[in-house]
Amino acid sequence: MVEGYDKHFTFDELTDSTSFPKLVKQNRIDAMIFVNSGKRLSKLLGSIRTIWNKSINATSGFRNSKLNLAVGSKAKNSSHQRFEASDLLPPEGMSLNDFFNGIIKAFKDGLLPDLRKVIREDHRGICHVEVKMKANEQTLFYTTNDNIKFKEVK
Repeated sequence: MVEGYDKHFTFDELTDSTSFPKLVKQNRIDAMIFVNSGKRLSKLLGSIRTIWNKSINATSGFRNSKLNLAVGSKAKNSSHQRFEASDLLPPEGMSLNDFFNGIIKAFKDGLLPDLRKVIREDHRGICHVEVKMKANEQTLFYTTNDNIKFKEVK
């Protein structure tokens, strides 16, 4: 158990893989290098959960290079590999679009100042969220149907 994580988004949850359980032990060892960015990410996810006061499931958090390859990521510089990203399912009963738009609204209302990026991945039914690691980073919003072509949302 690693301290400093949101109670709803723990180190163990954010470094797990139900699809590739044999890779989890090494993934957790490798994640320790990025434990501080993991804490920042966990707190951001906790803030997102608080907005709706509903359970939100993280399907992916930190992924070392081996797990990143196993899940089929084509990103050569994936923010998951630095513990700066998580993939989230919308709360039960909420559409992916409403979840995505709610995150954007919460950011614009000043509730998520550490949000760096949100990608609504329609083909996977998730929102990929990233945490800022520097105060001056720009926040960006995208949608994609195939993880190849991205459309920026203003």
